[in-house]
Amino acid sequence: MELQEIDSGFADSSRPLAIIGGGFSGTLTAIHLSRRLPATPVILFEETGVAGPGLAYQVASASARLNVPAGRMSAFQDQPDHFLQFARRCFDKASNSRDFLPRSVYGDYLKECLSEARAVNPSLRVDGRRVVDITGSDENGSARLLLDDQSTFAAALVVLATGNQDSAFASSVWASHTLPARDPRSLDRVEHGQDVLIIGSGLTMMDTVAELNRRGNVGAIHVVSRNALLPQPYAPAAILSAPDLDYLPDSNLRRSVRMFRRAIREHEAKGGDWRDLFASLRPSTPSLWQELSQKDRGRFLRFFSPFWEIHRHQCAPETHAIVLELINSGKLRIQKGTIVSVEPGENHKRLGLAARSHNEATRWLEADHILDATGPARDLESIRHPLIRNLLRRGFLKPDTHRLGAETSVDYRSIGRGGQVSKWLYVIGPMLRPRFFEATAVAELRLHAAALASKIESAVNDRMADESPNQIPIHAET
Repeated sequence: MELQEIDSGFADSSRPLAIIGGGFSGTLTAIHLSRRLPATPVILFEETGVAGPGLAYQVASASARLNVPAGRMSAFQDQPDHFLQFARRCFDKASNSRDFLPRSVYGDYLKECLSEARAVNPSLRVDGRRVVDITGSDENGSARLLLDDQSTFAAALVVLATGNQDSAFASSVWASHTLPARDPRSLDRVEHGQDVLIIGSGLTMMDTVAELNRRGNVGAIHVVSRNALLPQPYAPAAILSAPDLDYLPDSNLRRSVRMFRRAIREHEAKGGDWRDLFASLRPSTPSLWQELSQKDRGRFLRFFSPFWEIHRHQCAPETHAIVLELINSGKLRIQKGTIVSVEPGENHKRLGLAARSHNEATRWLEADHILDATGPARDLESIRHPLIRNLLRRGFLKPDTHRLGAETSVDYRSIGRGGQVSKWLYVIGPMLRPRFFEATAVAELRLHAAALASKIESAVNDRMADESPNQIPIHAET
């Protein structure tokens, strides 16, 4: 089929900015760009056709709740009550800042934010086609996007905001025997009294168990994970002054962890909560991560990360209470182990866990359904989306050493094969974990989206100045 270049609908002199991915990060970046560059067209490509909710906030079930209270979920740092005001207006007027609201409410909130931005700036558009490849910049400095209908699209700059694609288990040879826990259709297949086995013990598992419990038709629930650790319940953290980090040993992970644990013990002995120290350390986490050597980063990910994650990413107290009640009643059992096999049977599916010692045999668990509730796939080379595969193949995108995401520069530009910094490809969202480590929650991602828009505004103005020396640069809105 012959490729056809599509008309952007804008003047040739104004090349659009393309954002690929319409979840939280892509939507917020589009909104900020439309404010900073009102004369520049912004095209937000979202292959589901609905931009805003993304994978995280499109769940319709009321039992799937945010793991952060409403008062801390504003998409805009300078408007802390922005989401809460929406919830009171569109969900429940009695909503308060401490409520853990349904994820779907937040998805509706993001859709409204985007709709309001588009009403103010018609140059912000949403395109429902799938971007499958980018061939790089042409002689005019434009990036050439290939869409799933075989048409091409020229953009001045591209922001990759594809978010979390596959699960960590999706690349396994046994993935075909599992169902995605995030898909409501998977739970629809659970008939009355059937047993369920869930792979993963994180936040997705918590939401899945809460929904199965709400439906009331499930039999026994087995949860399997490598560490068998549950997310801790959320509680408000006291505001503490930022810790003095000058005394921390440079790139000495073990000593730093010992000092942090001692600080927690001392704080709790005085009546404080460990959450207070985690919250006070949060703004400093990216710099602490960047100061670690590659060796210590690997050690942290292997030995400490599971414990960090369950304390750092807490869950709604209501959801935690449901899971604990099911555990105490014996209906839910958590198994610790490494998966060595998944086998389909005539009536049940079997999952094998590695033996605990050489003298023991493989442990087998049986269930009617096996649900994949593992976390997102972070290794770019395990993601099956054609765009990610093509960007890797062309060398425009490069996985980091620890396979957390993509290599990026300080100004969010992709670092490709050979270490070259891209002139046209930017990255936003969870792929930023290699540089910032904290790049999954709203509190950090909203800052990254605003900062990225500022960097792109400067790049666009610089390019315009180079191409048209007499042209007046575009300035940010006040």
